[in-house]
Amino acid sequence: MLKVLFVCHGNICRSPMAEFIFKKLVKEEGLEQEFLIASRATSTEEIGNPIYYLAEEKLKEHGIVSEGKYAQKLEIKDYDDYDYIIGMDSENLYMMKKIFGKTEKIYKLLDFTDNKKDIEDPWYTRDFETTYQEIVKGCRGFLEYVNKK
Repeated sequence: MLKVLFVCHGNICRSPMAEFIFKKLVKEEGLEQEFLIASRATSTEEIGNPIYYLAEEKLKEHGIVSEGKYAQKLEIKDYDDYDYIIGMDSENLYMMKKIFGKTEKIYKLLDFTDNKKDIEDPWYTRDFETTYQEIVKGCRGFLEYVNKK
């Protein structure tokens, strides 16, 4: 089983969107038994809060249910528990490296695409559609990457 962890600042927008988008893609491929997929935050400010309502609404627009998800903090043990730890932007990668002290399993989601940029935080941009589209591209690229391995 391949264990994948998506990470963003608060675990209320981008990383839970990636978690549920990737779960949907994996299910569509009939691979749900082959993956364990979760998400976490690098900060503590949103721990215990549900997915931000605008992120949840964007997922629902695309037929993706995310009910029951609450923000969780990234922990040192997550490095050993997951095969791929995928951040949304450079700041997340910096914090992940600081938390873990290791980098071999750390990736940025859009590094699995032709456009290796950061996924901006929609909490600030309010552009949840762009965030959704970028996460879908990143998740598809990542799934293609692991399928080739």
